[in-house]
Amino acid sequence: MIGILQQNRFRNWIFICLLLVFSDIAHFARAQENAGEAGFGGNKVFQLDEIRVTAEELDRDIHTPNMDTVKPELFPMGITTTVDLALERQPGVDVQRIQEVGTATDDNSIRIRGFGARRVKAARDGRLLNTAGVAGGAFIDWTLIPLTNVERIEVIKGVADPRYGNVLGGVVNLVSKDPPRDAPVTEIAMTSASFDTWRMDAFHAWKPGAFEYAFSAGSQASDGYLRNGDLESGNLDLRLGYDFSGRTHLYADIAYRKLKKGFVVNNRQAGDPDDPRYDIPLDPAYPASDGEYMYGGMGAYPEPGSWWEKEKWLFDFGLEQDVGDTGEFFVRYWQNHGDREAFNTRAEDDRIYHKKFYDDRSWGVSGDYKQGLPYQTITLGADFDKLKDDGDTNYSDDFRAPFRKPYYVAAENLGIYVMDDIRMLDEMLWITPGVRYMRYDGKSGPSGIDKGVPDIEMDGWAPSLKITYNYRPNDLVYLSAARALRMPTPPEHYWHYDAVNAGADTSGLPFNKEDGLMLQAGWKTSFATETEIDISPYYYRIDDYIHFDLINFVSYNINRAELYGLEFQVSQELPGGFSAFANYTFQKSKTRGDPFVENFLAPADRDFDEIPGLPAHKGNFGLQYTAPGGGKIAVFLQAVSEQDVIYSQNTLNFPADPVLRVREQHGYMTLDLEGRYPIHENFKIGIFARNLMDEDYDERFGFPAAGRTLGITLRAEFR
Repeated sequence: MIGILQQNRFRNWIFICLLLVFSDIAHFARAQENAGEAGFGGNKVFQLDEIRVTAEELDRDIHTPNMDTVKPELFPMGITTTVDLALERQPGVDVQRIQEVGTATDDNSIRIRGFGARRVKAARDGRLLNTAGVAGGAFIDWTLIPLTNVERIEVIKGVADPRYGNVLGGVVNLVSKDPPRDAPVTEIAMTSASFDTWRMDAFHAWKPGAFEYAFSAGSQASDGYLRNGDLESGNLDLRLGYDFSGRTHLYADIAYRKLKKGFVVNNRQAGDPDDPRYDIPLDPAYPASDGEYMYGGMGAYPEPGSWWEKEKWLFDFGLEQDVGDTGEFFVRYWQNHGDREAFNTRAEDDRIYHKKFYDDRSWGVSGDYKQGLPYQTITLGADFDKLKDDGDTNYSDDFRAPFRKPYYVAAENLGIYVMDDIRMLDEMLWITPGVRYMRYDGKSGPSGIDKGVPDIEMDGWAPSLKITYNYRPNDLVYLSAARALRMPTPPEHYWHYDAVNAGADTSGLPFNKEDGLMLQAGWKTSFATETEIDISPYYYRIDDYIHFDLINFVSYNINRAELYGLEFQVSQELPGGFSAFANYTFQKSKTRGDPFVENFLAPADRDFDEIPGLPAHKGNFGLQYTAPGGGKIAVFLQAVSEQDVIYSQNTLNFPADPVLRVREQHGYMTLDLEGRYPIHENFKIGIFARNLMDEDYDERFGFPAAGRTLGITLRAEFR
């Protein structure tokens, strides 16, 4: 493990590594000029790197053309290694963290086409990872999803076929590495970075015959850069598999995650951005920033020394079976077991809040059957999950009398679907009709019944149609239309009907499922000039859009929300060892009939008619040089336009005079530098400098992003 380096010594390391990389470039530049250009073959240019594409991957492109694939070679380098960092340069994805390391306490840390985590499914090898509990929200905690043993990340945008359940934004699926057959592989990575950040990851796997195994582990710690924003985390994962007669495959996957994080504490002398004291920190050792909120009866406003600690076990068991020559059957069972301990000292109230939350007791089962026929493949599938927590209790030092509260709301979700891939014109034209039946049974638990929260049931059919024309190898166009149908999540259900604790009583208002239309299209093409182009327009119209405000504890329907946009990406192999990519995202939204805006925003802002927190424009550009010896140096530029947000001025709930205002969050532009250098057959060294120009900006309004950060990574691989 690399120890924590002093800042001056650390910068010397960075300088030496840069010299090594530039020395490699200078030494091999003339040889590269004379080397000639390699043939395209089976490779494609993904952003900056040319990557071999298998026939299976090309088939995935045709089957799921609205999917972007992000491989580890393309993960940005930074002080964290979680999913948010891996996706920050992808078109159509907005990363809006409170802090770059260790915070993910709501569902907007990652948005796909404007949709946060309640409309995004996080999965690992297709297995649901979303949390379930009402206390704290049913958000995706990206800090609990490591990338140690990830072969690729599949970002499926929108809904184009019936395989995916209660989502509109899409699916982020982490695909695990397959154990090699020829020899065992061992990978170790160690990182040291700014803010006393260190990280170590290890992976070992082999498939010597019918039996296979893969083991991964990781550990990380960081002081963070916002007040009380420190982090410690660790993870373990063991996957076992066995092939029976080459036609049956059994696997078991057991994963453990542990994380302890401090809650970012308010560090502003005033909460109103119009007050000159807003930008003056209370503690000058940290930047002026807003504070996070501690939900679930934890005093809401954290003070220095507040924290939570999460532990989570994930169990996944599956069977894959070949049926005849062209049939495949797959079934799986999964279960989560997660707890969270939270601590907050409210010195001004002379109180200690100290609770244990039985956060996640969810489980699910799913299966599908595929039958290949001449010129078509029929897929039948079903899935069922029960998402629930088990309430909470307090510790002996908590100021309240001892209590043990049961859960508030649990959800039972059922999905049944059928789809048919019909192949025509020598399998160049794919027509995929499908339909999915969805049912939501929201069961009020004992604590929910005490608050008057009713059971609710919703269901519906969601048809879809996708047309894909693969007119040349690596080139396709597609068009899809689907019913935009989504049922609520347990926290949306609970906060709509809770008339006691909500910031506003919405229990008397109608509460309906989201329904509408999703249209998507795309064109992916490659040219003999080694140019890759991807263009994707979309339009979503959603009636009864469910707005869930976790700051003010309200959940209700907006009459209509429209989201539309365009994503464009181009990658280019250039002469002399250079490559470049650029992508651009345009996105807009429009809302109509929003009672939250009409009743609770300041009067001057009640004409606001958008989904807040969506920048209209975002662009990424990267340029890389690859030397024949394998050394790489790359620069990345990201530009994000201004956006409108609804800001609470660090105040929970609604005072008599509304303080909720529409504020403009300024746009920004950042420059990153990354270098990688093979120092031995088995070792590579990497360096990074993020936000090289030390830009002052917010990803999330009120929480300043890190300034310039530096890091160094040593990676080893043995076979």
